[in-house]
Amino acid sequence: MLIVLEGCDGTGKTTLANKLALILGAEIIHCTTKTPNTAWFFENIIEMSKTRNIIADRFCYGQFVYQEPEERKVTKDELYTLELDMMNAGARVIYVDASEADIKKRLNARGEVTTKPIGYIREKYESLWKESILSITVMYASVDNKEDSYFEYRYNKE
Repeated sequence: MLIVLEGCDGTGKTTLANKLALILGAEIIHCTTKTPNTAWFFENIIEMSKTRNIIADRFCYGQFVYQEPEERKVTKDELYTLELDMMNAGARVIYVDASEADIKKRLNARGEVTTKPIGYIREKYESLWKESILSITVMYASVDNKEDSYFEYRYNKE
């Protein structure tokens, strides 16, 4: 099984990944600027997920939000192929979101800043989900009430 967590820095992806990994006995793979991030890299993760539980803390989508087209290692066509492979493998994509104020609180607590404005990042993800062929689960996580985070289903493809 493959669960992909995407979202702006500071939304709670890693916290969610750690909780899910404990429940599911899953391996967490952190996709960062230091991982290859090529279509082949993501294909291997999808293939591995057919025999073990994997949680991807970011995946192929982040580069379409944070990078310019010439910087990306995955093309739009490759993204479409990856999504087909994810669909065939039964992968689930969870977009972890929070209010801009909550994201700023979390990042400030960690002494971090985003490379792009938070509003821009959230808009880019929204745009990606509208183009996706997958059903995307949106989890909205509040700073003030961590226990009352909830799932909201949007971007479902029928």
